[in-house]
Amino acid sequence: MLYRKQTGYDEFKCIADKCPKSCCIGWQIVIDEDSVNKYTDTSGNFSDRLKAGIDYNEQCFKQNVTRCAMLNDNGLCDLQSTLGEDYLCNTCRMFPRHIEEFQDIREYSLSLSCPEVTRMMMEPDFEFGITETEDEVCDNPEEFEDFDFMLYDKLEYARDKMFALAKETTLPLQERMNIIACMALKLQEFYDEGDIFEMDDVTADDTFETTGTSAMLSLDNCIKGFDALIEMEVLEESWRDSIKAAKAFWIGHKESFTTWKDTMYPAAEKEFLFEKILECLLYTYFCGAVYDGQIYARTMIAVQSTRWLMMLDAASSQELAKTIYLYSREVEHSDLNVNALIEYFEDEL
Repeated sequence: MLYRKQTGYDEFKCIADKCPKSCCIGWQIVIDEDSVNKYTDTSGNFSDRLKAGIDYNEQCFKQNVTRCAMLNDNGLCDLQSTLGEDYLCNTCRMFPRHIEEFQDIREYSLSLSCPEVTRMMMEPDFEFGITETEDEVCDNPEEFEDFDFMLYDKLEYARDKMFALAKETTLPLQERMNIIACMALKLQEFYDEGDIFEMDDVTADDTFETTGTSAMLSLDNCIKGFDALIEMEVLEESWRDSIKAAKAFWIGHKESFTTWKDTMYPAAEKEFLFEKILECLLYTYFCGAVYDGQIYARTMIAVQSTRWLMMLDAASSQELAKTIYLYSREVEHSDLNVNALIEYFEDEL
C-alpha cells in the first residue's frame, strides 16, 4: 500500500475551545455503527447523558439548537473529557483529516474548513507538498473490482504536471490556472473520446479552444458562477448573504479594471497563499475523476474556487482566513454542493 500525505497532516492538532468556528456547531455529526454500539454498552454516571444525546434513528448526535449535545458551554467535548479520545466516533476522530481511497493507494489531506488548518496553510513558511510511504499491506481486491488503474495512472501523471505548473512563479497565478484549466479540458476530450493513452501527451505548451467555458479568466464568468453558489444549500444564511454581497460588489466594479487587476493579480506574498489553496484543492479533488470521469469539472472546482475566494476577499472586510474556512465549510462539506459544482462545470462542455 502506498500512502500519500499532504504537508502538515501528522503535525495537525485541534485547538478545541480556542477554535473560532467549532466543527461541533452547525454540522450534524454522524456516528459510525461501531461507535453507536460502544456508546450503547457504556455504563456509569455519564452513560445516561451520552445515550440521551444520541438520535439512534438517524445515527447521529442530537443538537441543542445548532450545538452538538456533547459540547459544553466552555466549547469542549464532554464525551472526550469523560471517556477519552478512544470513545470519539470516526467523524470526530478524523476531522479535519480526509482520506481518498484508490487501489493500493491512500491519499490523506486536510480540510480548509478547519480554521487551524487554514491558519497553518497561511503561514509564510508553509509550502504545500506530498510525502509518500509504503508497506506490504494490500486491500481486498474485491473492493476495487472495477477500478481503472490505467486511467488513475494517467490522472496521477497529469496532476503531477499541474502541481509543477502551480509552483511556476515565473508566471502569474492566473496564467498558471488558465493553463491548468485548459489542460483539464483537453484531458476531458481525450477521456470522452476513449483515447486515454493520449492523455500523457497533454502539456502546458498546448493551446486549446476554450470559448464559452470558465477555463479562461473572465469577470463575467466569475460573476455568473456566484449564482451557482447562491443556489446551494447553506449551513448559515449569512453565507448566502455574503455571496450576494460579493456579486453586487463585482457588478458595481465591472468597469474598474484596476480593482479587477489588483484582486486577481495580487502581490507575490498574497498570491502564494492562493497558490497553496489551488494545490490543496487539486490534491483533494482531481484524481477522484477515476470514479466519475469528471476531469474538467473537478479541476475547475480547484481553479474556480481559488478565483472566487480572491473575489470574496476583495469584496469583504473580514480576514482572508475566515473567508477561506467559511467557503470550505459551506461548499466542500456538502455532497449536494460538490455535485452541484461538478454539474455546473460539466454543463460548460
